[in-house]
Amino acid sequence: MKTFKSSNKMKQIFSLKTLLLLLGFALLSTQAKADKIRMTIKEELARCTGVAPQNCYQVKYKKSKDWEFFYDQIEGFEYTPGYRYVIDVKRTKRKNIPADASAYTYKLKKIIKKEKITNEAATELAFIVKHKWNLIQMNGATPPASSAYLVFQADGKRMGGSAGCNRISGGFELTKDKISFSKIASTLMACPDENKNKLEGTLLKMLTDTTFRYDIADQTLNLYQGDKLVLMFGMSPLE
Repeated sequence: MKTFKSSNKMKQIFSLKTLLLLLGFALLSTQAKADKIRMTIKEELARCTGVAPQNCYQVKYKKSKDWEFFYDQIEGFEYTPGYRYVIDVKRTKRKNIPADASAYTYKLKKIIKKEKITNEAATELAFIVKHKWNLIQMNGATPPASSAYLVFQADGKRMGGSAGCNRISGGFELTKDKISFSKIASTLMACPDENKNKLEGTLLKMLTDTTFRYDIADQTLNLYQGDKLVLMFGMSPLE
């Protein structure tokens, strides 16, 4: 009789251990595997479009050659523009992915490096907005008696000026060595001078939704397509 009770007790202990093991396996199966990822985060955000237009981190991973948009949030990470970060994050795959959500969640593990970066584009923008820029060369030729010019607003988003006859306006974005123009519009005043009319049409076409490489040399603002200088503007005081 004693042996029978002992056998039952052993079975109960075995069943309890089995149950605990099964519960442990079940728990592990519900937990998603987490990966540690090291990423570099650029010192400036960029406009991007995920589910909707937003500002994204620009990141590089271990084998990245170019900056990539990062559309998600990083739990526990406080970002300050103007600083470049190297961080380790824990990336966990979601088990049940909500609609319009990332397949992963990200949580900061450690900040490896935080470095202040001098923004060259901001410095050059501060210089550009202080002056009027008169068109002095187009596609290697000097336009005759051109009254075309550009002015840039200090908010770093809007520009205006003249295409020769008509007033123009639009958006622009300045980065380290690129300047992009967008949504260029002009008034519709008739231009009786044939040369000015032709110049105006060419300039508007060149600026519309175009990105140029640029530099500032002496007192000129130079815009390039590839290695070719296509537009040159001379500096003068704002009126």
